[in-house]
Formats: sequence, C-alpha cells, structure tokens
Amino acid sequence: MYAMGFLQLKDPFQSTSQQKPSAPTLRSLVSQNLWLFKHKSHGSDPVKKFINELEGDLEVVYVGQTCLSWELLRWQYEKALDLWNSDPDGIHRYNEVAGEFQQFQVLVQRFIEDGPFQGSRIQSYVKSRCVLRNLLQVPVIREDNVKDKKKAWKQDGDEYVITSDMLVDIVEESIQTFWRFVRSDKDSTTLAINVHKKNSQLHNPHDLKLLLEVRKILQKKERKLKDVVRSESCILRKFQRSREDDWDQLLYFFAQVDVKLVSRVLNMSKITRDQLVWCRNKLSRISFVNRKIYIDPAFSSSLVNFHGMLARFLHVVLLLTGIQV
Repeated sequence: MYAMGFLQLKDPFQSTSQQKPSAPTLRSLVSQNLWLFKHKSHGSDPVKKFINELEGDLEVVYVGQTCLSWELLRWQYEKALDLWNSDPDGIHRYNEVAGEFQQFQVLVQRFIEDGPFQGSRIQSYVKSRCVLRNLLQVPVIREDNVKDKKKAWKQDGDEYVITSDMLVDIVEESIQTFWRFVRSDKDSTTLAINVHKKNSQLHNPHDLKLLLEVRKILQKKERKLKDVVRSESCILRKFQRSREDDWDQLLYFFAQVDVKLVSRVLNMSKITRDQLVWCRNKLSRISFVNRKIYIDPAFSSSLVNFHGMLARFLHVVLLLTGIQV
C-alpha cells in the first residue's frame, strides 16, 4: 500500500509547494529551483527514476501472476478430466473446491468489470490484490473430506453434490472467465507490441537479436493460428463440451491463450533474457502440421522456468506492496 500511495503521488513537490510560506526568501526559492533544474536537466530525477523502477517491478508481478495462473488453470483442467474418466459413476464429491473455483470466477469477473474505471491496469491489480488476496489464485482440486461428504449427503438428496463431471464444467467456466481477463488487457496483443516496442528496455542490449527473433516467431505463430481458428468457425464459441467432440479444439483455445500471454510479456516496459527465453520456449511448443495444432504439455518445465524468472523481482516488490502471491 505504501508503494501504491507513492505511485499515485504525481508531483512529489506539490504538497510542499501548495503550502504558502509566511515569509519566503529569495534565496530559498532560487535554491529549490536550481536543485530541480539540475536534476531534470541531467535526466537524473531520483523520484521519477524510483517510480519507473517500481512500476516496472509491479508489472513483472502482474504479468508473472497472470502467466502462472494460466499454467495452473490448464493443469487443474487436465486433472479434472482425469478424475472424470476414472470416476464415471460420480462417486467422489468436490463441493468445496467447486465453490473455490466459483469464487475465482467472481473475483476475476469483478476485476474485468471495474477495470475501465480504475485507470492503470497494473495499479488496479495491485490495489485489488491488497483487498482481495485470492484474486487470480487458482484452487487446487481435491476431494471433499469425510465430514464434508456426510454433510453433503444430508442436504436434500443429491442437490448439493458436485461430482467429477460437474467439476469439469466449473473449471471450464473458470477458464472462459480467465480468457476474458486476458483479452481485456490492451497490452496483450501484437499490435500493442508494435506500438510500444520502442519503449521497451532490454536489461542487456546484446539481447536485441533474441528479442527480434521471438517477435518474428510470435507473429508467424499468430498468423497460422488465426487462419486455423477462422477455418474452424470460431473455436471459442464451441469450447463447452468440446472435450467430447474433438480434443484439437481445446488445443486451439489453449494456443490462443499462450500467444496472448507471450505478447503481454514482450510488451513489458523492461525485458530480461530469461523472459525472452521463456517466450521462445513457450512458442516452440506450439506447432502446426496439416492445419492441425500440436502443443507440448511440458507444464512443469514451463512453470519452473517462469517462476525462476520472476523470483528476483518478487521479493522486493512484495515487501513494498504486502501482496501474497
């Protein structure tokens, strides 16, 4: 919260300048103006520099949490499908985690709806996380414990019972809500990359070649993906129950989310080599053969790599914001 308060202070000297001194001296006014002119003329305003660095770190937290949430959502969805296949009779119960996924949807949807009125998306995310600690926190699927089972069975028959097939539907709804969250970020498109790419700073100037390579790969993958999705008559509208029809449709959907998130990483104000490598690896797992899509399900590797990429930023920023990731 201290960090947010500092970011919202547009002019650090405004509060002092608004106070009318009883007897201002010429010497004090000249000294203050000379100090400001000296730092601004040399481009070394310490307050502005600190704000830029803080905003960059907060952006890393926001983008990192978004990517991490997607990896976990996809993992939990595949886990839900496995549970459904292994429990065709619906013996096991998942009421508790189903409620957590529904809360996940509510919080994300509320953030999307409030977004246009909150100004900067990153600052809005930080403020929301200070109040709603579960925002973008993906629940871990687990079966209800014995006590919860007995309680559920006592509730008017099966009305309150969530079985594995129903859990799959709820996780699908969560994925759709998350997709709307990703699309609502105006900086998650290649158009945003083209507009802002001159403003992005590389931690190492020698990584420029890698940055251009990743951008080229991204644009190529995006074009192919758009062509395939267009020929499939908008896969996203048929996401529900697609698991029964064609697994390829889910892969098209997953690929679109991956491409959006890679675009968002490449549009960050500061980009490291580790982040570029993560983007390249993410895109390399998406391939097209005869208008069919293939995605390498290397979840653990992708998750570990991105988590390591963010580790050095998270410690300092979380201390400033009080956020628990």
